[in-house]
Amino acid sequence: MRTLLIGMDGAQLGTFQRGWTPFIQSLIEERGTQLDLREDLISRGWAEIITGEHALETGAMYERPLMGGTHRWTDKLSLADIEVMKPDVKPIWKALNDRGYRIGIMNVPTTFPAPEVDGFFVAGGGGGGGLSQQVTPEQCYPRELATKLNDQGYILDERLPSLLGEKQLFESAEFFDRLDEMTTKRTTSFINLAQQEAVDFGFVVYRSIVTTETLLLPELQRQSEGREANLEFIEQARRFYARLDAHIRQLVESFPNAQFLLVSDHAMAPRKWSVNFNAFLVEQGFQRASSSRRGLFHAVKSVRHLIPRAIRQRLKSSAAIKSAYESLITFDPNRSQAFNITFTNAIHGFYVNDHERFGGPVPSHQVADIQNQLVEALNRHPIAREHGFKATAKKTMGTVPADQFPDVVVDMPDGYAPSNYWPGFVTEYTVGQEPIDLRKMVQDRRVSVKAHHPLAVMVNAPWHVSPSQDKSDLRLVYDQIMASFADEDSTFASTSGSQ
Repeated sequence: MRTLLIGMDGAQLGTFQRGWTPFIQSLIEERGTQLDLREDLISRGWAEIITGEHALETGAMYERPLMGGTHRWTDKLSLADIEVMKPDVKPIWKALNDRGYRIGIMNVPTTFPAPEVDGFFVAGGGGGGGLSQQVTPEQCYPRELATKLNDQGYILDERLPSLLGEKQLFESAEFFDRLDEMTTKRTTSFINLAQQEAVDFGFVVYRSIVTTETLLLPELQRQSEGREANLEFIEQARRFYARLDAHIRQLVESFPNAQFLLVSDHAMAPRKWSVNFNAFLVEQGFQRASSSRRGLFHAVKSVRHLIPRAIRQRLKSSAAIKSAYESLITFDPNRSQAFNITFTNAIHGFYVNDHERFGGPVPSHQVADIQNQLVEALNRHPIAREHGFKATAKKTMGTVPADQFPDVVVDMPDGYAPSNYWPGFVTEYTVGQEPIDLRKMVQDRRVSVKAHHPLAVMVNAPWHVSPSQDKSDLRLVYDQIMASFADEDSTFASTSGSQ
């Protein structure tokens, strides 16, 4: 193998500076070079890595409007969606296959269904797809690989809803043992397939890290501040990371001649504040609140966690129920000039409620003017200034992906999460102030949120790219791979997959 991209969902430099992962830390500090990148947390990080494009070009957002004169919303995204919105996109595996290199991809989120490649491909979960522990033929190429992986006990994905809601793994040791089992199977399966298929480029993603960091970061913060913390949970997390360190060592030592890239799709931070952009819009006169709609919104949100997850999944399969849930809004759609909708805390900003996209009252020719008014209003707002917010107007318009992107983007420090649940503009987030109890996490409370600076470390090779004013995000990882495979003529591409 020539280059191996090791993805660690939700990781950051601090994840590996706790003394729990000495091998990974040595890769970063002794053999690696860090690239300082920054994500806007609206565009999907993994999608940027695999396409080299931002969501303004591909539509690959964590959540997005469906438009068509409605306020319907979705958090679903697949590889097929990206290819529809940008037909000329060239994913990393296709670009390398076209140059004559064999590839091996495993567990990269939002890549279902698995494409046909020269090498092997095991799609990951994410993108709003169904959560499953077993692999289906559609998630693999070659298709028969699914049976082989399932026979080996491969675990496609485990997240908080499946770990806590379905399996009820409320004891810290059991919780982390299941994550370690998933990590162990993934490491072994990837090594075996990459060696059997003699690939030149490999890309494997570990999602167990984001699940761990989500719950661990507030606990470590309490401990560092001298407050009461769940020491058993912290100890089991330490043991999990020690085992992960061993898995990464096994992975690296299996391909001694390769260069390595350690990357994540975003960082994580303890949630400190909730930001209700609709409250700001109402205060500034851009939106009319609707008490009846807000009451319905809160009623649904407050009882959602009481419904067993299996039943929730069946309800989602109903088109009528799904459409009604996705259309829940707290404002009057006919008398509001702007709005924010966010299901997954991923819409950092707001939309102009124009007639063409959303059936709202703003004519298309007035969108730019409303944008500028919104930017000026937020940037002069005393609370926004106190918390370090900065609004900018989107400049790209006229394509489906660009039209789905927020018209005004609000940059906020780490630890701030958009949410329309709390009534105030900026409200301190008090959930998670007490030591963690996994039983309470069944309510899907987001005690940590995505943060701006992902992991990006090159090991055993130099960076061929660097951040600029125009590009400082994970698209540079795609550029780095393309550059590293362009230093030789494609006719020299390996057919032996030297290890």
